[in-house]
Amino acid sequence: MKLPDIPRLRKVLLADAFIGGVTGVAGLALYGWWSRFLGLPERLVLLIAAVTGLYALMAMSLVVMKPIRARPVRWLVIANWIWAAVSVGMLWHYGGGATVFGKMFLVLQIIVVGGLAWLEGRHIGKNADEV
Repeated sequence: MKLPDIPRLRKVLLADAFIGGVTGVAGLALYGWWSRFLGLPERLVLLIAAVTGLYALMAMSLVVMKPIRARPVRWLVIANWIWAAVSVGMLWHYGGGATVFGKMFLVLQIIVVGGLAWLEGRHIGKNADEV
């Protein structure tokens, strides 16, 4: 199913791509420093960077898609919800050893990724009847 051109959805997807891209690049480039600053294992920082980088690429591919197709947006929404849930698990598992900044980072990741999933999913549901 194709979605009508929805400028707000494109803006949300662009925000998803930007936030994920910045997190991914910063994490891959500075994972050792981030690991010490956040109090999280280097492998976890690398995993977060890689996953958020992949999300950014998927979101950007949707931004440039004309028209936006509903199915790939749904995949991104589901993936974002799963990553938000995984982030809750990371907070629970690694939160004890994390610095205050590490805990804040993981909480923000849960909020931002969950918020993006909600916003993107809302646009699909709201506009599915118009197609």
